[in-house]
Amino acid sequence: MYINKSLRCILPAIVLAVLVCAAPAEAARGNRIDATHILAREIELPERNSPAMGPISGVSYADINPELSVSRAPARSLGHKEQFWVRNMANSQFDRVTAILRAVGKSCYVYVEDTQSVKQHAIDRVQKEFDQKIYPVVTGHFGNEARPGLDGEDRINLLMLDIQDGYQNPDDGYVAGYFFAGDQMMQSEFPAHSKTKSNQREILYIDTYPCDPEADDYLEIVAHEFQHMIHHNQDKDEVTWVNEGCSQIAPVFCGFTPPGHYKLLKEDPDRSLNNWAQWNPMPDYGQVYLWNQYIVDRLLHDSKTRTGFFKTLAASKRKSIGGYIDALKPFDVSFSDLFTDFAITNRINDSKLIDGRFAYRQSILKKFKLPPTRHINTIPSKVSESVYVWGSDAFFTDIANVSGQLKISFSGYRRAIGPTHPYFRVAVIQQDSTGIKAPKIGFCKLEVNPADKNRLIGSCEIKCNGDYDNLTTIVMALAPEDVEDKEYMPASGFIYDLIFEADRPISNVARATHSVDMQAFAEAVTQISDSQSEAAYRLREHYANLLVRTIKRDADRGSLQTVDSFIESAGDQKEFAPFARDISGMLMFLKNQQSSSLSDEDLQNRIEFLNELVSQR
Repeated sequence: MYINKSLRCILPAIVLAVLVCAAPAEAARGNRIDATHILAREIELPERNSPAMGPISGVSYADINPELSVSRAPARSLGHKEQFWVRNMANSQFDRVTAILRAVGKSCYVYVEDTQSVKQHAIDRVQKEFDQKIYPVVTGHFGNEARPGLDGEDRINLLMLDIQDGYQNPDDGYVAGYFFAGDQMMQSEFPAHSKTKSNQREILYIDTYPCDPEADDYLEIVAHEFQHMIHHNQDKDEVTWVNEGCSQIAPVFCGFTPPGHYKLLKEDPDRSLNNWAQWNPMPDYGQVYLWNQYIVDRLLHDSKTRTGFFKTLAASKRKSIGGYIDALKPFDVSFSDLFTDFAITNRINDSKLIDGRFAYRQSILKKFKLPPTRHINTIPSKVSESVYVWGSDAFFTDIANVSGQLKISFSGYRRAIGPTHPYFRVAVIQQDSTGIKAPKIGFCKLEVNPADKNRLIGSCEIKCNGDYDNLTTIVMALAPEDVEDKEYMPASGFIYDLIFEADRPISNVARATHSVDMQAFAEAVTQISDSQSEAAYRLREHYANLLVRTIKRDADRGSLQTVDSFIESAGDQKEFAPFARDISGMLMFLKNQQSSSLSDEDLQNRIEFLNELVSQR
């Protein structure tokens, strides 16, 4: 992700939340930043020691704090002008702006900064959608905000303004919106010397430049930020990954397009679910969205169970994993088992596996898969890796030319962290790349090594008889649920070894023609086209391996099906050029060897197409 220089300088250890956008404006293709947790990290709010300082259910905060009523504005009507304190993200100061009340709804006041030109129909849409959809849906799933509010009002204030964030060009990151908890405190609660300013009301800040108020996805920002306001009222001390996960799923409940952060997770899948990264949290937003979406797809198939689950989660006073454990009590699944299935789903995502619990139902996630950590290209083979607690690794093995027994041996070091010992789970999934046979799953039985109590060891054997040609081995690290994760997080990775051994190799296995999902391939290549990260390199390598392996098998059977699918998908897109070069070289090798059943003419035709694509790079 690119953050402009101003933001990079002032926010060295912030939590950034990209709100992936689909607006037509060029600037909207940049990275949107949710500043809610930037402010939570930057500004330490004073503790409330007096019961009178907090709102009482059904009683206005203003009623029990007379000083507030002095500054409270009279009844507001359209055209009303008012001044607000807003956070200048570029210089970390509070500025004062004037805004005009442009729409009044049942549940909201919509103010627009007086320097901004926003069309009335866009403002009316925000008001209407908030009243009719966002407010009832988000409160229905997560509970209520403070009601009545700090100013005695039931309505939420939506302030549309140009948030000052140093934005200068379409490549810059910019703040799309935020909720600031300090606005729900009286100014008198802050020390006299404090530079923090409160608007003393329930208010959300939504950007108007470069955000486009007329864009289809503009309302997603409002839903995301409104959940933060609700969660603050329900449990103001909730950890970031839970709070952000709820804000990520909130727009989906409203019927808006799911956030696109899950695509970023493909570049860096080695993540702990419950450890929010300080320096590059973008993939974390993808993971917490996927986690909640998986829970919805797996367990929450009607509105009653869905609202019950998330209301329990938001209201639970237990933090982090504990809140999910509370919310899962009505269901016949533990947090650990649900995480296990979630980790497997992210690598396999196949509705044919068992009863469909290892697949997403959300339409945009039908083809989603995280790339493997590593390919096992030779057998026997040994790999040494590490995995984060509440994280997973995956290893892809081509077993088309393996017969007899394939043995997978595991040894993992589970050092003590805090008061607990994490443990491992190892799943093995056999797959048929043609899709003819349903996948098959098993787990390695792991036990404590008698010679080293801190090490888990075990193995499993896979019978390779030609029914399956792919094997994915997934290594997960988990921790006892009865220990709060604040006692051991964050934690570095846990090292382990995997050994793959087989009886004997064979060749010329009679199988159907294999195929690569070109749509998924094209989407993945496009997403990582400009990235130079190590994770992006691994993802490119993964798809290059898949292509070469599949094309080789096709060629052995006299087919160029995968090559033709690649050429059709590639068109003139430069992102495909590196893969085209590899495929062209492979076809040239086959032509020169003259050992293939494919004609030289057929091979040369494809080589020319591929070389033309390479030359356009």
